[in-house]
Amino acid sequence: MVAKVTFKGGPETARAFSQLADDVKNLEATHEKVARARLGGVSSRSPVDTGALAASWQSTGAATYASIISPLAYAPVHEYGSDTRGITASAMVSQTLEAEQNELLEEYHEGIMERAKSKGFRID
Repeated sequence: MVAKVTFKGGPETARAFSQLADDVKNLEATHEKVARARLGGVSSRSPVDTGALAASWQSTGAATYASIISPLAYAPVHEYGSDTRGITASAMVSQTLEAEQNELLEEYHEGIMERAKSKGFRID
């Protein structure tokens, strides 16, 4: 005897997964939210002379990435250090990402789950 299983709604389910996959190809809003949430940590880890570096950090989100940037020319020197200038790396961005990785991952998880809910997936 052969058991027969019929799955109804297969095409609809496949279409929903396809739409979700297309939707998460562009996480611009989630990337921006995650990057913006890191600005306080980056600023607080920035070396302070005048306070310009700490105040200069900006966040952006694009379809496939997030950025935390400073328009100040010396920001990379302080992030990565400079042997020729005798500046030790402060690693403000790197340390913040490492220290806040659990929160960062949770924010991405929430962003993707929100997308799934908006496509009709039931998330418990």
